[in-house]
Amino acid sequence: MERIKIISLLLIVVLLAACSARKPQNAKDAGFLPPVFPAQNGATIPCNIAPINFMLTQPCDRLFLSVKGKSSVWESGFEGLKTTIPEKDWQKFLAANSGDSISFTVYAFQDKNWIKYKPFSYFVSPDPVDEYLVYRLIHPGYQTWNAMGIYQRHLTGFRQETVIDSKLMPQSCMNCHSMANHNPDNMMIHLRENNAGTFLVKKGKIEKLITKTPNTFSSVSFPYWHPSAKFIAYSINKVRQLFPASGQERAHAFDGESDMVIYDVDKNEFFTSPLLFSKEAYESSPCFSPDGKTLYFITAPAVPMPKEEKNIRYSLCSIAFDAATAKLGNKVDTLISAKKLQKSVAFPRVSPDGKHILVTLTDHGNFPAYNKDADLYMYHLADATLEKLDVLNSPDVESYHSWSSTGRWIVFSSRRLDGLYMNCYLAHVDEKGNPQKPILLPQEDAAFYKNFLFSFNLPEFAVKKVDFDRYEFEKVAKKTAGSQVSFDNYH
Repeated sequence: MERIKIISLLLIVVLLAACSARKPQNAKDAGFLPPVFPAQNGATIPCNIAPINFMLTQPCDRLFLSVKGKSSVWESGFEGLKTTIPEKDWQKFLAANSGDSISFTVYAFQDKNWIKYKPFSYFVSPDPVDEYLVYRLIHPGYQTWNAMGIYQRHLTGFRQETVIDSKLMPQSCMNCHSMANHNPDNMMIHLRENNAGTFLVKKGKIEKLITKTPNTFSSVSFPYWHPSAKFIAYSINKVRQLFPASGQERAHAFDGESDMVIYDVDKNEFFTSPLLFSKEAYESSPCFSPDGKTLYFITAPAVPMPKEEKNIRYSLCSIAFDAATAKLGNKVDTLISAKKLQKSVAFPRVSPDGKHILVTLTDHGNFPAYNKDADLYMYHLADATLEKLDVLNSPDVESYHSWSSTGRWIVFSSRRLDGLYMNCYLAHVDEKGNPQKPILLPQEDAAFYKNFLFSFNLPEFAVKKVDFDRYEFEKVAKKTAGSQVSFDNYH
């Protein structure tokens, strides 16, 4: 008898599942788009991205989703108000409909009736995105700086893996990370506080460097690899923070000093130029052109800080670089003048084809993370024009950004969801440097961002998995003194 009851219950479960998986008939047309999170109608997605799950923002008992493309249809029912699209089904569907729009039609069962909403759509770009995204997760507060880590996400699905974290390296601030040509075979990571040092990872071998020298006031930061992987450009920054006692602003960061150096990987030495290393100016945020012949950076006249913190503005500049002789040019060119624009430039990043520079512009300073006016702009090198990217910007902060290896995708950080946490957005960019509407980094659980208490920081695309031995990293960090970098050359 008990067995019959169990079988009967199982049959009921099966029947309910079957009912939920059947397209609703005679559903009432709502006449408007469904209230979903994230709302991304008209955005462009990569042909290899993880499933775009979503949730209704109003109660319902179950959903039915019909996704239509040029050559196929995918349909399924879901209990509750969230979708969980299977990865294999989704990847097969995207592959069949690459290069075309796909439409999502949502049916919601509410108050014992089915409602059919107007469809929303995505364009499936045939340009794939790099398979990995590497980023730091950090609390937006200031008492928990030591609870952080560097992680990587496989973008075709939802798997996140730890690169290093505070469980492995207690009381260590995992700072900047950088890869040469989007390849973690040549990678570097900074640690501050406990076990401090700059760590070079070259094809799995880990080396600890001590970068504070008698000629410099601090260790290096803000790295950018030369495309040859033989050099790394750094700035040296004396970063300070202010915490306003009143108003809505939570914090300000600023440089009390900053200079720039280039690290010769083979020689284990720094070199620079008086044009990049001067008490009369602050130089920061270097990046090399894809051909390695130009070094871009931001600079501002040295002024009393923090007194002038609200007034300092950085220009975008460039200087020639000859990798064969390790020589810097003898003049600096200004591309974006802060004085003329009355804006400050931060985070210059050059497209892989060398045609465009993506920057953040803000009212002042070079740390725009808490400047609500911080927006993304594109500087087009061919005609020296600066374009505000309205399709990417929001009323809140747009901050750190980077290009994919192909130059067809960018990732950037934004506080647009709640004004507190930074989250990652992906956007397609065409050959002319024109971006399309972005998408929020997809998550398996559509409610992920409602409950996640970390900010995504310093997102960088990678063409392959970061796979150095994290326990070997721990050993090198904790048990070696590190190799002292020399600095006695001005080129």
